[in-house]
Amino acid sequence: MPKNGKPGIEWWISLLRDPDPAVRKKAARALGELRKPQAFGPLVEALKDPDESVRANAVTALAALKDPAAAAPLIAALTDPGDEVRKCAALALGSLEDKAALDPLIKAAADPNADVRNLAVIALGKLKDPAIIKPLIAALSDGSENVRVSAVGALGLLRAARASGPLAGAIKDPSPQVRKTAIAGLIRLGEASTPALIKALQAPGGNMRYLAAGALGIIGDKRAVEPLVEALYDENLTVRFGAAEALGLIGDRAASGPLIAALGDRNDLVRIAVAVSLGQLGDEKAVEPLIAALKDPNAHVRTYVVVALKTITGRAF
Repeated sequence: MPKNGKPGIEWWISLLRDPDPAVRKKAARALGELRKPQAFGPLVEALKDPDESVRANAVTALAALKDPAAAAPLIAALTDPGDEVRKCAALALGSLEDKAALDPLIKAAADPNADVRNLAVIALGKLKDPAIIKPLIAALSDGSENVRVSAVGALGLLRAARASGPLAGAIKDPSPQVRKTAIAGLIRLGEASTPALIKALQAPGGNMRYLAAGALGIIGDKRAVEPLVEALYDENLTVRFGAAEALGLIGDRAASGPLIAALGDRNDLVRIAVAVSLGQLGDEKAVEPLIAALKDPNAHVRTYVVVALKTITGRAF
């Protein structure tokens, strides 16, 4: 112990050999906080400690040192018999972002422990290597919701066209968080995801079709106009609503005629979305049909029709 009363690095290193595992655990954690290169060798040796919590803290401390040489012992820790050690190793390798960990992390993505799989998938996403696409796709069918969310998020961050199909398939996942993350990834991909989203407009699930329509609207690819026009006649009202809204966002006046026809939709919300989109398109041929829609039985629809007319003509109705 130094004279100032504060324990130095040599003192903490010596405590890694203390007979009490609680003390060894505290020593490993403290060495990680000190972040001194002298701790590297002793912490690697601590990975052989008989106590799982000591090994786990040693893994975390090694990652904190930010030494590239830590990759090898951390990779070895991915096969540790202790779940907590493997979790810490996967998390640590994600922070190092060392390509040498690619294959070991792919194997860890199939670990028996769901938390290990989740952290391995997250770490793989940070590597941003094309080789991770296949294991990430496999992780989309994992029994753990957290793993599927992480896999979808990692695929979205890759921004690879090959990821569009799996991401589109993930918007039918039973988990709302997986679906939300998949949509965000598809939007991030931009026009590369348009074909997959157009295909999703024909999916059996109404919610999947609705989400696909919304994503297509945000992306704004005009290739989606014709499929979205067809979706204006979908049996599901949320799909019709999403299609009407998307057509306004894309802004192609080729959709004006179908949208005008959709002013007669049987659902109030759909008619509101149609009125808003017609206003966004600004096509003057929609003026007379919109004036006729001022007689709509629903007051909210009439309000949005008035706004659309003012947007197109500049006049108050």
